[in-house]
Amino acid sequence: MIINSLKNILPIAAITFFAACNLTNDVNIDLPAYESQPVVECYLEPGKPFRLLLSRSYAFFDQFGLDSSFLEKTLLNDALVTISYNGQTDTLINQLNFDPSPLKIFNYLGSNIVPATPGILYKLDIELPDNRGHISGETTMLPKVPIDSVVVDFNPEPAFDTLARMLTYITDNQNEVNFYRRLLNYATLDSFPDQDFLVTDRFSQTALIAFGTGYELEVGDTVFNTIFHITKDYYDYAESYQLAVAGNLNPFSQPSPIKSNVSGTGNPLGIFTCLVYDRDTTIIHR
Repeated sequence: MIINSLKNILPIAAITFFAACNLTNDVNIDLPAYESQPVVECYLEPGKPFRLLLSRSYAFFDQFGLDSSFLEKTLLNDALVTISYNGQTDTLINQLNFDPSPLKIFNYLGSNIVPATPGILYKLDIELPDNRGHISGETTMLPKVPIDSVVVDFNPEPAFDTLARMLTYITDNQNEVNFYRRLLNYATLDSFPDQDFLVTDRFSQTALIAFGTGYELEVGDTVFNTIFHITKDYYDYAESYQLAVAGNLNPFSQPSPIKSNVSGTGNPLGIFTCLVYDRDTTIIHR
């Protein structure tokens, strides 16, 4: 009796299951109109001219292509941009500029070189064209934290002894809270980084901090090690940017706002900070 009942029930259950798979319901969601915001990216790199990128943000579903009009539609030009420090004020000229390696683009360029003296306070002021508002920001030049040493260590296992790892050491000042960005590029600085992460010195119990790789390097490989000493503002901005990108790739995650250190009536997004780093280039050999 049980077997006969199952014979009758199973076909009905199967039909019900497949019918349920075809149940769909289109949902229309009214999204609020997106208001484009000015985006500031200004990294004060010692030994380089004052440079700034001023652009506008896009909505998630905006369509844009990398055609000849892309820069014209994206860049915000005709703003008055000044950077003040040490009792002087530099005005940046609205001029397209490229840094070839690694590739960076700017649309405001100064004539003076960024001083490397730690402790200098820089103030940014931007007057947007057509009375669209004002943007301001502040940052302080940090000291460079040098790379103490780079150690190449080959795998001790005979079956994998052609592969090596790399250990990069720095000395941290434990009398203050420091923030770092670790960047590792193989072959060229324009390559997609094999490592790119943020870290604070709170994870280390000693002044000596080591950054490492797996046993993945071969003889002849070129490795670019870069250690950035960054401000907390930049740490928060970069972390929030990474979370926002991850959120856009996951439909179930919560939106992550960008933590900017620029503000004003122009309602901006972005970062104004110093770019202090040490870089080592190593070619793997025994």
